[in-house]
Amino acid sequence: MSKLPIKVQVGIRDAWDNQDAPVQKAIKNMKEVIGVGVFVNPEWPLLLAELDSFYPDKGILVPSVAAAVEACCTALTTLADDEANAEWADTLLEQTESHVRFFLEVRVNALPLRPHATKLTYHEQVSKSRDMGMTWSNQRRGLIISLPKSVAPSKSYMLSFFTGNLLKIFDVKPKHATSSNNEPASVDDWADVTVDNKTGNAAVIEIPQRHAIAQQPPVFDMIPDIETIPRPDELLLKPPYHLIVRDFNSSSTEVQCSHSPTLQFLSDYLKKWARTNHNNTNRPPLAEVKLHQSAFGLGVVYDRLTVATESRYTAQEVSPTMLLSLIEGVMGYKMISNDGPFWTFRRDVEFKSSRY
Repeated sequence: MSKLPIKVQVGIRDAWDNQDAPVQKAIKNMKEVIGVGVFVNPEWPLLLAELDSFYPDKGILVPSVAAAVEACCTALTTLADDEANAEWADTLLEQTESHVRFFLEVRVNALPLRPHATKLTYHEQVSKSRDMGMTWSNQRRGLIISLPKSVAPSKSYMLSFFTGNLLKIFDVKPKHATSSNNEPASVDDWADVTVDNKTGNAAVIEIPQRHAIAQQPPVFDMIPDIETIPRPDELLLKPPYHLIVRDFNSSSTEVQCSHSPTLQFLSDYLKKWARTNHNNTNRPPLAEVKLHQSAFGLGVVYDRLTVATESRYTAQEVSPTMLLSLIEGVMGYKMISNDGPFWTFRRDVEFKSSRY
């Protein structure tokens, strides 16, 4: 434990060992429903060695792993508590020998990633490296949760994943009760009576049976645990990036953006090419470009950029057109809407590198 980073140790204390932590509550609830012991003991040094590069903020590594275990326990509890899955629950208790054990490991690709492979093949390999896994081990007599070798997906995704895969783990299909009202109607039920225009006699026309609509699996959506979300300065480096431009009567323009490096780039570019105001003895730029720091996060993070002119010394006006051109043509943002002096943009492709 002492060899682990301090943030990982704090995470273990607060997000795992703490009896009030969501994962411990999920484990306790699972014990109460299935009536047997539940054992899970993560190998934190091994998990850290595999996932270290994907969690620059070590403070969210343990909460992310805990969220995966919590989602699995919640899904298993929900399934076991449903009488339609009684056969599956009996098989679970029989296979686990009345003690449900969970083992955590990091999913590893069968083949190493090949950056020079074709685009489709390479992206398929990357996608597989981010997949989760759920298997049963006869040797260990327990359930193996395979974490993706990347940042953990959302809790709603994990809950949906475990719900679907736990039912398949023993190849036992749940028995769903069906009422007679749901059975396909007979041909007679769908018969219709019409009058033949030529003979004037009534005739019975059989309407084809309607195909039963397959039931879609339930879709889960949950508000994530804040302990698994990175700090704002790290979170907002990932897409989607949102940007808004507002023009104030040609005297000033404001750019609001969730991506701080975008604002820093715009600021540096405008300052580099700003003309000098020769009507002022101090020779300031004709337009003042100013970055405004965000009220959230750690470090230097900007969320606004303003461009304004000093009306006392010049009649120069500020046009938003250069900013709009930079945002769309250079930065690759796509316009979402325009309402008078308001422009809204969005970018879904991540900026891979930045000097800011």
